[in-house]
Amino acid sequence: MTLKETFNDWTRVIDKNLLFKAVSQIPLNKLFCPSIDNVFRAFQLCSLKDCKVVMLGMDPYPQKGVATGVLFGNKDTVKEDDLSPSLKVIKEASIDYTTFHNYPVEFDNTLESWCKQGILMINSALTVEINKVGSHTMIWRPFIADFLKRLSKYDNGIIFVLFGEQAQTFTPYINSKHILIEKHPAFYARTNTRMDSKIFYEIKKLIKSQYGEDIEWYREYNRLNN
Repeated sequence: MTLKETFNDWTRVIDKNLLFKAVSQIPLNKLFCPSIDNVFRAFQLCSLKDCKVVMLGMDPYPQKGVATGVLFGNKDTVKEDDLSPSLKVIKEASIDYTTFHNYPVEFDNTLESWCKQGILMINSALTVEINKVGSHTMIWRPFIADFLKRLSKYDNGIIFVLFGEQAQTFTPYINSKHILIEKHPAFYARTNTRMDSKIFYEIKKLIKSQYGEDIEWYREYNRLNN
């Protein structure tokens, strides 16, 4: 697959030399996540022309067969009780169970529905060696830093949401009117605390004011009308 076929209109803000350098540094004699065909999946699900938000995390899930190429997402075959801890935190915060819902809630555990609404969901390292967190951090850092710099210069109205300390180290490369900061959901999972839902309300509010559009973090399923 060519660069254009892989990244579509994202090629406008991607330095192919930095990309190829990063890819060439991945040790192919060691297993890594996600699978090779999913490394750039987030770019394929959300186009540059539709991008309103960039969510940036840390590493892909390092457990074999879990990472999908979409930040925090799980495969659609994963049972509810087996969801990744970070996804459970994100799910609870975005649904906000402290508020009343008129109907049962449907949530897309793959988070691909978020991508298709204009959210680029990537980690600051696009790959990781299995069971070795941080192993590819420096491989991807030059490419991600340059990408964020080019993207925010291309459109400084895009909303950037940085989850965790590693993502927040990229702040100097982002020239945007809207940079939101939140702890990584792994922190909340590890400390058994709840992520505040306000980050998702703020994103929703900014999308509405910037683009005049709404976003669905989930669906309330009215069985009488659906």
